[in-house]
Amino acid sequence: MKNVIIFKNDRIGDLFVSIKTIEKILHKHNLDRIYFYFSHQNSKFSFLFSKINKITISMKLNIIERMRIFLFFLNNKIDSVYILKPKLFYFILAFIFRNTKFYGIVIKNNKGNRPPSFFQKYLYKKVFIDRTKLGKRKSSYDIQLSLLDDIKENTKITSSNLNLSNVFLLPDNYFFFHYKDNLFNKLLRWDLEKTNNFIIELSKLSENLVFSSEIFNSKINNFFLNKYITFDYVSKKIIKKNGIRPNIIFLKDIDGDQLFLAIKNAKKVIAPEGMASHMAYFLKKKQYALMHFNFNKKQDIIDQLISCKEWFPPENFNFIVLKKNLNTSIQKIKLRIKK
Repeated sequence: MKNVIIFKNDRIGDLFVSIKTIEKILHKHNLDRIYFYFSHQNSKFSFLFSKINKITISMKLNIIERMRIFLFFLNNKIDSVYILKPKLFYFILAFIFRNTKFYGIVIKNNKGNRPPSFFQKYLYKKVFIDRTKLGKRKSSYDIQLSLLDDIKENTKITSSNLNLSNVFLLPDNYFFFHYKDNLFNKLLRWDLEKTNNFIIELSKLSENLVFSSEIFNSKINNFFLNKYITFDYVSKKIIKKNGIRPNIIFLKDIDGDQLFLAIKNAKKVIAPEGMASHMAYFLKKKQYALMHFNFNKKQDIIDQLISCKEWFPPENFNFIVLKKNLNTSIQKIKLRIKK
């Protein structure tokens, strides 16, 4: 039995972008011992992967974590390593442990390559994500897959074989919405009252609307729980039984498998581009990724177009660019999203 390592200690949305590649790795090494390095954030979704050794580390490795990883390599014979988070430390390991096959994603950008060219030659196989050119390109979904061109079969990870259950009985026929402060507050400059008006308009498009926000943010949580029927996923109790609109339910501090189930059972998913939109895409749900851009110069436009081409799935991915004017954004939503 060979020892295999997967480094994927990044954000939740990034994990779901790499799902198809991870499936291929698990299929290729289905008889091997696999060590999967998650971040503290995406480890909440480790339930998707069975028969692996799960290890949680920081997204930005501290010195102790680096030493532990180095000692693990030193004390164990590692056959293959898959670097799905292109962090320099992992490529340094490829330089030191040259008898191990390292597969890695290499980032090309205007500030230089990651890793530098010196370390790239010690990779057994590499694929490039080019952030310097605007031309036609593949999505990161597909680029990563080419790390395993020799693997034709693919064991699918499906939610049907997961032993999960809701701790809160969600309504039938609902849309799922997620509030993200970076989009609504920082980019659109909508305060919570204005965003609340947006939520009310969304609720008119479906029989029910359930929504979440960034976890453990007391200011945001308190605002929403004072207005809507609220279920608290920490205490596992309904902490508000009535709301200004009975068809809107706020899911306070929902995370991990419960968030997965809430999105899985939704009729449609409307959320800022990122975690929820990529999870919905993985679950084959009708989704609309919400975005807004503030451009100060021409290069900002080019960089954003490159980013969209990189992170958007290759097909069937819907997005809506919101305007700062609330009424204009509401009209765009009504035109795009039907019951």
